Amino acid sequence: MAALQAGTQAPEFSLASHAGQTLTLSSYRGRRTVVAFLPFAFTGG
Repeated sequence: MAALQAGTQAPEFSLASHAGQTLTLSSYRGRRTVVAFLPFAFTGG
């Protein structure tokens, strides 16, 4: 999959939050949203 360009609509996805809730990208539709993926601590990533 190629990287997205700024302003391009991201594909739908869901993931688990640190609190155990399932979040979906579509639940933030219409709001400016930043999604950041950070490596898990001590995994060497």
